[in-house]
Amino acid sequence: MADIAAVLGRLTPEELDELREIGPQGHLTRRLVDALDRAAGGAGAGRGYYVPTGSVSATGGPHLVLRSDVSAWLFGAEPQVPHGHQADNVPAGSARPETDWSELRPGDKVAVVRGNRVTASGIVDSMTDDASTVWVLFEGVAPRRMFHREDPDDLRPVR
Repeated sequence: MADIAAVLGRLTPEELDELREIGPQGHLTRRLVDALDRAAGGAGAGRGYYVPTGSVSATGGPHLVLRSDVSAWLFGAEPQVPHGHQADNVPAGSARPETDWSELRPGDKVAVVRGNRVTASGIVDSMTDDASTVWVLFEGVAPRRMFHREDPDDLRPVR
């Protein structure tokens, strides 16, 4: 199973907003189950990111909720920054804090933050000695991208 940040990073902001609206133990709609499957790699691939509650719907299908660690990642107080969450409590529209990527190392998982939303997640591939430029590996069509400290994007470690 892929890591939680990568799977949630592939959901659209609208899908993440919908997850937030139903809450940490809310029953997942068919649309959200399909979105999690898609984000995890295809039909049925999201199994494990959601689990049955033991109750059934009026049509006899099982009620599904986010697995507890996925829910904690999305709703918890841990330092992860999923799509749409405020990044480091920086109000929307305020100036971006000074970028310091010196704590990043090749192999670290990072979230790409623009404004106050996570737009992607990946793994640090390499960086310059002064940490002003970082290359991040992604899955899919555009597997590697360069980020410079003056870009509008920020890189945040994912723990």
